[in-house]
Amino acid sequence: MTKPISKLQLFEKGWSIFSGEFFYLLKKRGLSVLFPYLRLLKKSLENESVIEYDNKAVIFFLIPPVPSPGFRRHLRLYTDRFILKNGRRFVGQAFIAVNRKCPFNCWYCSSDNTPDNELTLSEIDKIINLFKEWGVSTVVYTGGEPLLREDIDDLISNYSKELTFVILTSGYGLDPQRAKRLKKMGLFAISISLDHYKKEINDKSRGLSGAFDISLKAIKNAKNAGLYTVVQTVASDELLQNNNLWHFIDFIKGLEVDELFLLEPLCTGRLFDAPGGVLLENKEIERLKSLHCQASQIKDIPKVITSSHIEDPHKYGCGAGTEHIYVDTEGNLWPCNFLPISLGNILKEPEFVQKRLHKYFNKPCGYCILKKCRQEFLRFYKGHLPIPFESIEGILKKRLKFDYEIPEFFKLKGVSH
Repeated sequence: MTKPISKLQLFEKGWSIFSGEFFYLLKKRGLSVLFPYLRLLKKSLENESVIEYDNKAVIFFLIPPVPSPGFRRHLRLYTDRFILKNGRRFVGQAFIAVNRKCPFNCWYCSSDNTPDNELTLSEIDKIINLFKEWGVSTVVYTGGEPLLREDIDDLISNYSKELTFVILTSGYGLDPQRAKRLKKMGLFAISISLDHYKKEINDKSRGLSGAFDISLKAIKNAKNAGLYTVVQTVASDELLQNNNLWHFIDFIKGLEVDELFLLEPLCTGRLFDAPGGVLLENKEIERLKSLHCQASQIKDIPKVITSSHIEDPHKYGCGAGTEHIYVDTEGNLWPCNFLPISLGNILKEPEFVQKRLHKYFNKPCGYCILKKCRQEFLRFYKGHLPIPFESIEGILKKRLKFDYEIPEFFKLKGVSH
């Protein structure tokens, strides 16, 4: 079972890592790093609750638990890249689409119109090794439906002593045996999609009769296996009406879920050329930000994370290409799993891909790039995603010329325009 713990307890659990990182910086930079380092730690925990799982502290399911080898890598990435300006390490979270097959038909599917392929096990292994060199600390399996493949479990076992692994799933195929196997292999967290506390509304959103029951069984099996269990939800207009969101939180509390991750609907995948009306209005986005902060003060509910809060300029901003990256089923590298543009094929030209990532996504950004640039990208959309690098290189070059707002968290690290 998880339980809330104090931030002091977080530092006690991770003392060897935090103190080791401080002395590493002290050796490199001297006493001048003391206060900036402490400000960074304070800012990262602002309006965040911390919970204990498996005798470790958890800040967010996409950040390795404290202490762990993955968290040591995570912290070193930030100190190397943003304080010491070491360009060899540059991204923390890497999403890999291991397939595109899925029994669901969600209205907001982000993998729709993307390559209908399946990475081989050796290709995934090669990608993970590349990501290790790039500083990655968290590897996220996604799809399609990643649980349709059982061969990927072995790669978790091969790398779990260095990296933290997460799976994003509909829950389809997560029976008790698979859940226990994944836990044994070293999987840290599993995020299961559930869009509403009412069965009929959820099933309509997910495009499959019985989706609600599949998710609930998967949640139960994940919890029983000892996996850190997350519910991932697209915050639709319907869920944001009246008091539905708090009803939903009460509902998943009854499921003993560890964390709720609320995402804004975005015009990507199936919705890439959809009317802008699918996006939330500013007042709804502000409501999600407020919910994140309110929930962090309530101890008897699951931890609540909203993408709206995380990606606010006063926090981390847009993490495309700086916080996370995504590889589709053909090996094309996207700056973000919601930003369907290719920087090249990581299997065929990893050096070129890395150079493009460094050039065009070399600093954090205060706004969602997809929201800002989608209309420009649409000019090159031919009915399938991602849009090739050659088509959108001019847009990316133009973007470099603009002075865009640097998120508050990274200003503390000395990142400037």
